[in-house]
Amino acid sequence: MFLSKRNGIYYVFFSNENEKRTCLSTKTKSKSEAMKFLTNFKEELEKRQRQKVIPITFKNFINAFRTYSIANHTYNTAKDYKSVFNKFLEFAGDLSLINITEKIITEYLKGRSKKSLHTSSKDLRYLKCAFGWAITQNYLLKNPCSQIKAIKTPEKQPLFLGEVEYQVLINTIDDEDIKHIVIFAVNTGLRLMEILTLEWSQINLKNRYVILDNIKHTTKSKKIRSVALNLKALQILSERQLKNDRLVFTIDGSPAKPSYVSKTFKKYVIKAQINPDLKFHSLRHTFASWLVQRGVSIYEVSKLLGHSDIKVTEIYAHLKPDNLRNAVELLN
Repeated sequence: MFLSKRNGIYYVFFSNENEKRTCLSTKTKSKSEAMKFLTNFKEELEKRQRQKVIPITFKNFINAFRTYSIANHTYNTAKDYKSVFNKFLEFAGDLSLINITEKIITEYLKGRSKKSLHTSSKDLRYLKCAFGWAITQNYLLKNPCSQIKAIKTPEKQPLFLGEVEYQVLINTIDDEDIKHIVIFAVNTGLRLMEILTLEWSQINLKNRYVILDNIKHTTKSKKIRSVALNLKALQILSERQLKNDRLVFTIDGSPAKPSYVSKTFKKYVIKAQINPDLKFHSLRHTFASWLVQRGVSIYEVSKLLGHSDIKVTEIYAHLKPDNLRNAVELLN
């Protein structure tokens, strides 16, 4: 919203309800009078907008957003939102949504930063997105997170399995269904839910690829992507073909819960006496890291992983030290 002069008269320019820029005459040539008009106009506009806001408590907002999140986000993302909301509710209490201010959120993030900068950074991203959705539902006029700067976090090296560690792990897993899931994950880079919801109709054995079509399961990027199948992945599919009519991967013939697979994987990691910090998602990191170490470009790895921004894939770039070594050798 701003003032501008036309033919000697000051006009207020602003966005209307349809987000289209429009103007209103102040009917004065005096800047001071025009400024008074602007102030009064702002107050009146905000008053009208406040009257349209639907009052809702934070707890009720959580329930409303959860319905939206389950329908539009991946299983893990919806789970993360729930965790962030519960932590914020524990800190701030069940406030009316319009009473949640930038100051309250900043204080909350300070406390979370003591645990981890990564934790507070993630919480800010989730709260900002949730409050952004609240505006579209007329629960808020403005996002209380909009002026809070993104929290810079130290770069973390992705945790992945070395080839010896991987072989030790595979030899330790005595459950055939879990073993198949682990081998397929390392050879395709698919996320856990992408694997557990995979149906035979998504697999083209003739042309050796899997199509993630957002029908059986919505991908994190919301984009359709295909993933090529190598011989090891094809071998696993060949062994699974007689096990189920619809789902490719099941546990004892029944659909598998991601929480069960994650916990069982962790048990095998501990039993194998390898890095106890390894999680199922580390298999996706392993897929990407091994490809980069074998000379595959970051661009190609990004496409295989389905990253919407190549910057996300660049965390693996340091795994190609030979490129830098070859570069400085040119000085010789």
